[in-house]
Amino acid sequence: MAFVGFQFSSPFMPLYVRELGVTDPGRIALWSGLIAAATPAVSGVLGPFFGRLADRFGRKLMLIRSLAGFVVIIAIMGVVTSVEQLFVARLVQGLFAGFTPMAMAVASVSAPRDKVPVAIGIVQSAQLLSVAVGPAAGGYVASHHGIRAAFFVTAALCAVALIGLIALFKEVSPSGARAVRGSAASLPMRQALRYPNFLLVLALLMIGQFIDRGLALLIPLHVADMPGIEALAATSGAIISVAAIAATASSNLAARLARGVPTPRLLMVGFLAGGPLCAAMALAHGWPSLLVLRTLLAFCLGGAITLAYALGAEIVPAEHRGAAFGWLALGVQFGTAASPLAMGGLAAISLPGAYVLDGALAWVGAGLLVFGWRSQRQPLRDVGS
Repeated sequence: MAFVGFQFSSPFMPLYVRELGVTDPGRIALWSGLIAAATPAVSGVLGPFFGRLADRFGRKLMLIRSLAGFVVIIAIMGVVTSVEQLFVARLVQGLFAGFTPMAMAVASVSAPRDKVPVAIGIVQSAQLLSVAVGPAAGGYVASHHGIRAAFFVTAALCAVALIGLIALFKEVSPSGARAVRGSAASLPMRQALRYPNFLLVLALLMIGQFIDRGLALLIPLHVADMPGIEALAATSGAIISVAAIAATASSNLAARLARGVPTPRLLMVGFLAGGPLCAAMALAHGWPSLLVLRTLLAFCLGGAITLAYALGAEIVPAEHRGAAFGWLALGVQFGTAASPLAMGGLAAISLPGAYVLDGALAWVGAGLLVFGWRSQRQPLRDVGS
């Protein structure tokens, strides 16, 4: 419910910026990037702090804090009268963000160790599938009732999710967590970095999120530049939704394959195949070709975040996972914040250049896995040779 709510309004920020009085395409791109970056930037800084609180006081309480804040702040976004007010509201929203990493942490401690990738994949699938439902439904609401109405629907869905969380969710603590809860509350970054490959997983999460969020910004801008399209929100929403269905299937498949195939190898293949597809999107001159390329890319990279979080769960013990996922959220939130900022600025100069940058980053992720992954057995590039 919460993920669907987020997708009712967030994909249409560039269109909302234009509705708030910004008419120059370059300034729309820049403001869209700043607004999209504001929440994850604040959330990324505070994520480790709330992760430690979750390990000490419970993850359910942190999820309640997040959703309750969203209900109020997102409703306020629907009544702002200037782009500056929207930017401030997005900054304040960052104080309550961190919902997704905490949900991942809950999933990772609620499943048997050998099924952790599948559990994380299920949560990730819920997030991805919401992208299939939310933008299409949100595009309809925005096109027929105005973009402001989409924010009110988002707030309402978050309220429903909050009630369900309070009434129905029973937190499952990892085995032995109560005995170590005091020590788990403190996991400094230097200690987290002692876990093998922790920094590499952080970088992979950042790259995967950077690419995904960058495309979420580029699609509406690209569609707006195409001639003969009147229902911009609906067309953009449809492309995002179809790609999300493909990403959901990819995430589920990747999580199940990870039980028999090394997770780093699956992630490397996805990045390698996704790089050229990202760059090829720069050549799309009509919405059908853009739709096909975005869907193929979703098949390749849809499971990237799931697999990276699964690697993190393999590295860190369950009793420290809330704090560790708070640190890992730095990579996610940095990617979420930096991507729209960088993509917005680059798109203002060259939209094709933004797609090429995403493709290059995908290959950087593959290179990190090939040359940087430390295995107790043999290097990733030598496996199977």
